[in-house]
Amino acid sequence: MMQKYSTDFSEIAAMTLVAYDKEGNIRWFSICCTLNITSIMLVQYSIIIYCAVRMYIGMEAKLQMLSISLRNLHNQFFKTLILQIVTPTITLFSPVMLIIYLPLFDLECDIPTGIFLCAFTLYPAMDAIIVMYIVADYKKAAKKMLKKALEQIYACLRTAETDHSNRRARSIAANLPAALSPN
Repeated sequence: MMQKYSTDFSEIAAMTLVAYDKEGNIRWFSICCTLNITSIMLVQYSIIIYCAVRMYIGMEAKLQMLSISLRNLHNQFFKTLILQIVTPTITLFSPVMLIIYLPLFDLECDIPTGIFLCAFTLYPAMDAIIVMYIVADYKKAAKKMLKKALEQIYACLRTAETDHSNRRARSIAANLPAALSPN
């Protein structure tokens, strides 16, 4: 790292998991660290799944007292919540788990880390898109705003095109001899 980036490795905050030493023996500390990370994620997702199921069961009976429109709104928010749990799993935690478990397989491969960084940066945008896609009121408002913006862009393009064609027609008319002009 010193040769390529002129940076000392000890100055950078990082976590490395080297599964095997020089002789090919397992480094048990690294394996325990990997298992610890996995157990934390398992506990986290177990709590999420438990709470989601309990919330769904608990709310199902109470939803019968609400109007149809409020039931629909609640279902939209529940779908949004589920997708907001699944999205970081796919875009954040799956790439991280792949990176964490890859040293255990002792493969010598060069992974394009740019793909993982792109997956990390997709999450915030995906979170907002999920809400706008699932909740009908937000979807209608977003479509209305997009339609209005596109109409303004088209109007600007039309006026620019009209101005350009008018200038071109005047330029052509000015350069035509008097005998060839349409007047």
